[in-house]
Amino acid sequence: MASKTVQRRKPKPPPKQQRIDKIVNDYLNNLYGFVPGKNDRVPGVAVAVRWKKRIVHLNCYGYANLETGKKITPRTIFDLGSLSKQFTAAAVYNLVIHNDLDINDRISKYFTEFPRWAEAITIEDLLHHTSSLPEYVDIFEKLWPEAKGWYDKALKEPDDWYPEMPNRYPSEITNKQVLEWLATRKRVRPPDTEYGYSNTGYVLLAELVERIAQQSFSDYVGETILFGIDQIMNGTYVFDETRRYRPEDPQTARHARCYNRVNGHFVPVGYTPLNFINGDGNVHSTILDLAKWERFLHTLDYHLPARELLWSPVMIKGRRRVNYGAGWRLLREKHQELVEIGGKSVMRKHETRAEYHRGEWLGWRSFIARCSKWVVPLGGRRINAKRAESLGIIVLSNADFGEDNFTTCRIAQEISKLYLGKWKKDNIMNKFNCDA
Repeated sequence: MASKTVQRRKPKPPPKQQRIDKIVNDYLNNLYGFVPGKNDRVPGVAVAVRWKKRIVHLNCYGYANLETGKKITPRTIFDLGSLSKQFTAAAVYNLVIHNDLDINDRISKYFTEFPRWAEAITIEDLLHHTSSLPEYVDIFEKLWPEAKGWYDKALKEPDDWYPEMPNRYPSEITNKQVLEWLATRKRVRPPDTEYGYSNTGYVLLAELVERIAQQSFSDYVGETILFGIDQIMNGTYVFDETRRYRPEDPQTARHARCYNRVNGHFVPVGYTPLNFINGDGNVHSTILDLAKWERFLHTLDYHLPARELLWSPVMIKGRRRVNYGAGWRLLREKHQELVEIGGKSVMRKHETRAEYHRGEWLGWRSFIARCSKWVVPLGGRRINAKRAESLGIIVLSNADFGEDNFTTCRIAQEISKLYLGKWKKDNIMNKFNCDA
């Protein structure tokens, strides 16, 4: 019996919308004369947009590597900067869900090497930036005064550290050093008195995951989060000092270079002494994987227990609210609006919520924003997802374009106007602060 030849179907090309292409191309053109197919040998961006349940746009613009002429594609890898925090928080909550951790635990339970001030700080304080811990960058600069200006220097001097990201010294600064620095602090301000964005807190969360899970933070995130959702994020990984990649490995071959604009020219930038610290950053991913991630999050939008777990503010002393959830900044609004029910116009309460975050490290600029609007259900009923509106936007870039606004945030805002309108009263994304 003759065997049949099975022909594999070619994967469908990602969806594209000309009106979104125009927004991105016009924006980049205004920045530096970007013209697709002509004057386009410049760094660029990758964009994904979800409207309700569907990915409606996924496209890439500009170059991943100016020196080789490699363009940005859906599989190009970017350093996400502080967008990484949502993955750290997800790893922590995975431990909570499996009863391995209580967010009300004091950090002294897990970090016995810390002084008595650790007895007042909870895991929840670390998640919501209310711990009052000092920034590890400030500690580093005090311990090594000769390193003064290290970040500005890294932004100006050409460097080929990306995309292989090798160790340059026998002993690089890692999370373990951050813990050692904190252990020498005799005093820390009391927690829950004010909001203070803390990279240190998220480094501690990464170390907390390691101590409870008994495996590296990068492996745990990979196994439980990146490979644990419906669609595997196989182009995403957590970088640390143990990672070694060859030029032919996808983690290297697909990784973009990072650029900064110096005297009107784009300069490749890369190595700093703090490049191997993670938890607060150092997740590397693609626009394709992040579209999968955001679409997975959309499945939780109308599931109130999950929503409240990930995207709820906290209260601190003085009954003040901190609008920061599990690695996300938060906005909430309520208003009344006429809706059609049974052929009649009825005034009903509506709720709009938005979660967003930016990421920045050297020239990397990333932004993710998502919002949902629904009619508030009566009598404790479930949210009617079919009548709700939901939008998700991701913009990744491999360059600081040197403008006053955070470029990826501004592009996301312009795209949101196509779906939610131009006015702040209709479009909660117009209320994001995109100042650089």
